[in-house]
Amino acid sequence: MDQEIPRSNEHMSRDVFATLFNLTNKQPWLVRRSRELFDTVGLCTTESERELLIDLISRFHFRSVQNHLDDLRALAAKITNDWKCLPENTILVALEDRELADSSAMLVQQLKGPLAELGAWKTGNFISQLGEVVRRTKNGSIVVFVDDFCGSGESIYKKVVWLRNELISAGKTATIRVAVGSSMEQSKDIILPVVDDFYSVHWLAKGLNDYFRDTELTEAVATMRGIEDKLGERHGKKKLSDYSFGWKQSEALFYLEGGNPPNNNFPVFWWPKLRPARDRATLLPRV
Repeated sequence: MDQEIPRSNEHMSRDVFATLFNLTNKQPWLVRRSRELFDTVGLCTTESERELLIDLISRFHFRSVQNHLDDLRALAAKITNDWKCLPENTILVALEDRELADSSAMLVQQLKGPLAELGAWKTGNFISQLGEVVRRTKNGSIVVFVDDFCGSGESIYKKVVWLRNELISAGKTATIRVAVGSSMEQSKDIILPVVDDFYSVHWLAKGLNDYFRDTELTEAVATMRGIEDKLGERHGKKKLSDYSFGWKQSEALFYLEGGNPPNNNFPVFWWPKLRPARDRATLLPRV
């Protein structure tokens, strides 16, 4: 049976409170999540746990609405100016292949405005359902997969391989590229071998393994495992063990304002359960 993890009996010192408040200068979005911030750091029972969480939060790659618009314009410029894609031969497609909503479908829609500023793009250039691409693709077409975030690269890899196989079966050829707002560096190794180009406005490093070295890394990993031991083992049908250090151990620190945070983030920031099966207020609200 799960044993309840005790909350720290120590009151936060004035210095800890000051550190948390100062975080809002670097991460303004925390102003709107102050209670969740205090609750998240309040899980910590040791100084090393607090220091690690505060350090990770300070390094979050947060994209505000304005930041996101800047990223959309950067993607549009890459597609038109660098890749020389034209409305006559280009399809922008989301990763969505089910009935459930997907963030990439939203990005396809949001790219219409920035691309309209750069050329005579039409509604037919933007497709939200992957299954439509094969029918609409002509020989020599350029297919651009788009998304706001790429974590492990697994999803994009699977969709690209599926599309290539379907195009071969249909006797068609196409150039396939990927354009993403923010991506984990590790995804390059997965995606680049199966596409003609992979562009990301921002490349993100792992929160622990790409930041700490040697003894510091060993200590940071052990500290994070201690933090995750406070989280509930299950949430619905999901098991915490599948998301330890983020999906596929991505160790991501990414948050798009108004978006659904990826499960590639460390679960301490979004996993909604504590032991034993108690609800918690998470720093990142995720469906």
